Amino acid sequence: MKKVIDAYPYDQKPASHRGNKAENVEKYLNEFFGRFSVVQSSARVGIYQALKFFKVSRQDTVLVPDFLCRAILTIINVAGFPVKTADENTKAVLVFHQWGYPQRMDEVMAEAKRRGLVVIEDCAHSFGSRYKGKLIGTFGDAAVFSFAKCFPTHNGGVLVSGNKQMIEFARSQILATRGLRDTLFQLVAFKVLKWCFTKGRWPFWLDALYFTSILFPRTGFSALKFLPPDMNSFKQELEKRKSTYRFLVSRIKTEYLLADQDPAIDVYPLYVPVFLAQDKLLQARDELLKVGVQAEILHFDLKRNVFSPQYQKCLALPCHQQIQEEKVAAVCDIINKA
Repeated sequence: MKKVIDAYPYDQKPASHRGNKAENVEKYLNEFFGRFSVVQSSARVGIYQALKFFKVSRQDTVLVPDFLCRAILTIINVAGFPVKTADENTKAVLVFHQWGYPQRMDEVMAEAKRRGLVVIEDCAHSFGSRYKGKLIGTFGDAAVFSFAKCFPTHNGGVLVSGNKQMIEFARSQILATRGLRDTLFQLVAFKVLKWCFTKGRWPFWLDALYFTSILFPRTGFSALKFLPPDMNSFKQELEKRKSTYRFLVSRIKTEYLLADQDPAIDVYPLYVPVFLAQDKLLQARDELLKVGVQAEILHFDLKRNVFSPQYQKCLALPCHQQIQEEKVAAVCDIINKA
């Protein structure tokens, strides 16, 4: 367990469900999304496989947001070429629902359709967020979600799509790589990622593991056992995260919560962006660290539109189901006094 609370739910010893199987998880996720799903070793694998299925090549470009983690850019660069401005060579767009805040999907989908682009939704930061009542991950041609950012699994993800052929293609990639090397990779990956998430150690291994995961797309049993075993448990975990979010936005001054005023969104976030005066960000971050909460100074797209972003610096507050209420209250007090 961690001594400092950050964005990931590893603050308490997780419940273990040793009989959990990928088929069980896929069954309730299919029902939840009303689409097909396949459990994988990471969300990055799903992005790579979606690009391969739609025959995106190195001669094609993929539109990505301005701020995206290096691991995703590396994976996209294997199948296509990531760019920040769409051109005549752009074949796909990665629609990143940053921290679980839905993109303005009416605008995004209309522009993607006008350009004839494949739409891959990056929902790695959230299960359950909605735009105008519709779940993120159900707008585009494919969507990926990360288990490790939402549940204490350390690794694992899922590819979701209404295209059954794509899911069968992804599943065939898993079957083709099963074997001793795959099993060993899953064991090593789980161990390394566990230490990275809970101890802050071995970070130099992350890039190598993230890249190599496309060769071993199966989710290991070590991760599966920490996933909810059924739909009720899954929804309970989401509701716990939602409760943390409700507490934060009910206590923090409204003028600091610029991203949370849109009635079209329903959010189950990884972070809550707080927009303080620029000269207050460092002080607030340091004060939060004193009470054991690690917030990050990052940029958030207030327009929530990959085709026309408007980034503004903010303080990103962790928001997950394992944060105790008294800790959340302390966070709110520090922010309001900043």
